[in-house]
Amino acid sequence: CHGPTGAGNPQANFPRLSGQHAEYIELQLKSFRSGARANDAGSMMRVVAGKMTDQEIAAVAQYVQGLH
Repeated sequence: CHGPTGAGNPQANFPRLSGQHAEYIELQLKSFRSGARANDAGSMMRVVAGKMTDQEIAAVAQYVQGLH
């Protein structure tokens, strides 16, 4: 959804992720998972993050941090 390089998709209103720190990404994914963050259209991120373990969230956050 955010593109192979994390550049985002402006037409779909999916934000750029590349350049974000892993700690930030991890916090946001956990916030989506808990429902504390709910600004995702159609609950898309809440559904995805809701299926993720802490270990999976940490791994995705590290991956995203490496996107350029």
